Amino acid sequence: MSVVRKLNERDGERRRGDPSKRYRALFETMSEGFVICEVIRDETGRLVDYWVRDANPAFLRRAPRGAEMIGRRFSEIRPNAHPRWFSACHVALTRGEPVRFEFWDDQALRWYDVHMTRLSDDEVGQFFVDITERKKAEGYQAQLFDELNHRVKNNLTIVSGVLTMQAKASANPEVREQLLKAVDRIQSIADLHASLYRSGGRDEVEVQRYLTELCERLSRTLLEDRDVRLDLKAEALALPIDEAVQLGVIVNELVTNAAKHAYGEDEAGVIWIRLGRADGALKLCVSDVGRGLPPAAASGLGMRLVRSLVERAGGELEIDGAHGVSVEVRLPVGPRRRSEPLQDNLL
Repeated sequence: MSVVRKLNERDGERRRGDPSKRYRALFETMSEGFVICEVIRDETGRLVDYWVRDANPAFLRRAPRGAEMIGRRFSEIRPNAHPRWFSACHVALTRGEPVRFEFWDDQALRWYDVHMTRLSDDEVGQFFVDITERKKAEGYQAQLFDELNHRVKNNLTIVSGVLTMQAKASANPEVREQLLKAVDRIQSIADLHASLYRSGGRDEVEVQRYLTELCERLSRTLLEDRDVRLDLKAEALALPIDEAVQLGVIVNELVTNAAKHAYGEDEAGVIWIRLGRADGALKLCVSDVGRGLPPAAASGLGMRLVRSLVERAGGELEIDGAHGVSVEVRLPVGPRRRSEPLQDNLL
């Protein structure tokens, strides 16, 4: 072997260095906490505890007991640990796949994003990312969201009240009727924001509860002192806010038309509202066995609004007037898109 080749090989070895030293340097200088644990099993082989074998300086600086944790059992350090913590270790070991969850440390008063990964048959690595500030920001954002929903609901209620006053003061019956219809449309959106505020919802609306409250209000405003009732059956599902608004307006318009035109003032009757998933779509049906929908109502502002909303959503609308009126709306639905997979929370 030539002298030049030997010198090149030595230079390469020097530059590569000892991999274990590089990993140790990374272990000791990284800004997030890392812990190496050795599992403890019972006589059946089930994972019941683990030893804390090593921890980097970043973890020890934040841990309430610091270096005292090394060499001790996890059950000694945290006697009230949730059983799912050991379940997560078991999954990481047996499946060989990383496990991720959020953890509230009630000793350090910090939130962590914990990643568990298999190091060997009996060792698990635990990586701790401090997300306390992110959680605080999320909590503040949630408070702002709730306050916004509350204010929007109150503002819409004020607008509804002003329009109601104008309707009562109007001497023109047609103007009065159109103003009151506008009140119902606004109130259907106000109901949604009230539901979001009470439930603490962020991105989606519980449709069953929302439609129940909407139908209760429509019964009070449209069917008071009449022998006509609304019969609602809706699947328990959640929709994004914008889709729920469209659905609420559609239900409001269809029920209003049925309440006004299906049965006479002295007639008894039922208006059925059905909502559920069918063939990959959201299916809404509002029907009655009354006198049918007059041509003027079929081409009126309410039905034009329904058609516009259905068309905008890429849905389908069918009207059957054979026995009363049955309006069926099909709206496309798909899997909710998320920026990241759902994670378990260990509290």
